[in-house]
Amino acid sequence: MNAWTFGVFYSFGAAFEQMADEFDAGLGATAAVFAITTFLFFTGGAVAGPLGDRYGARPLIMFGALCIGAGLLLTAEVGSLGVGYLTYGLGVGVGISSYLVPMTACVGGWFERRRSLALGLYTGGIGLGTLLLVPMSEWLIRTEGWRFAFRVLGVGSLIVYGLAAIVVARPPRIATTARKPIRSIVGGFGFGRMYLASLLMTMALFVPFVFIVKYSTDRGVSSPAAAALISVIGVGSVAGRFGLGALGVRFDAFALSFAAYAIQPVAYGLWFVSDGNYAALVVFAAVLGAAYGGYVALGPVLAAELYGLDGLGAVLGTLYTSAGLGGLIGPIAAGVILDRTGSFAVVIGTAIVLTFLAAIAFLPLRQRPSLGS
Repeated sequence: MNAWTFGVFYSFGAAFEQMADEFDAGLGATAAVFAITTFLFFTGGAVAGPLGDRYGARPLIMFGALCIGAGLLLTAEVGSLGVGYLTYGLGVGVGISSYLVPMTACVGGWFERRRSLALGLYTGGIGLGTLLLVPMSEWLIRTEGWRFAFRVLGVGSLIVYGLAAIVVARPPRIATTARKPIRSIVGGFGFGRMYLASLLMTMALFVPFVFIVKYSTDRGVSSPAAAALISVIGVGSVAGRFGLGALGVRFDAFALSFAAYAIQPVAYGLWFVSDGNYAALVVFAAVLGAAYGGYVALGPVLAAELYGLDGLGAVLGTLYTSAGLGGLIGPIAAGVILDRTGSFAVVIGTAIVLTFLAAIAFLPLRQRPSLGS
């Protein structure tokens, strides 16, 4: 599910210019399709997480199948970008949110001693889909158009989600001591720091997924090669998820998570100085992917260590709203800046600052006692 879903989702960058041209829309307005979807699929976890804790992942996956399948198929028929905000944003966004947190909590609930490795493998599907499905989607979009590609992806989503719903199983109920209510957890200093760090980081994170193809083609890189950069992010992401997820079994997950944060401003610095050089862009994409992949793999591990498995879906769902807000603000703001200035330097420089501040915000979390407050 992760491989298919995020392969579909990150294929939007390949369709971006076709959609902007067809609807005669600005970069900010077109990026809003992606941003609204990101916002909904992350913030929707605040609802789906508690529902998954109560009813299991299967009914939510079935609901998500209908949403994402219908959303893609309807988007392929829209006559205006405004309608696309509803069909793609609501359909794909709600579809992803229906499964993402419940499945993450489900996987975490099945493992204890090697939970970080299991979650690294599970989230590695996100990078795998970015690696394999994005180039296929780019070819389909380039040769047949974005509308035909969305129809194919819509039907495929119904199939993949349906198969996952058949085989998923609820983890055993684990006896735990009484846990804090979600309100007291959210109000704690540690959770607030983790939320702020995630918000700042994701405001920058989703910008290259939308704009790296345009940035590269504007500098003479061919469309397939430009789309391949998203796949390189996927390769790095797989390495980060598997590598840091495996290391999380032996080493402190807090320190590894901080490393994932600290590497990201370095990655954006490589983008800033690349000046369109393709080899430099490949290095940027790989480093960013590894850092972001490690963060995604270790985030649920930290939450489980801090707050336990009972109600983990509710905790993750609340935490992931930070990524929803970051994904809503970042791409739209970047598009508006580009519409008004035409300068990627401002966009990339802002990403460097945001990720640097995110690492600083996360730094106190290395001290475990502060997280219990």
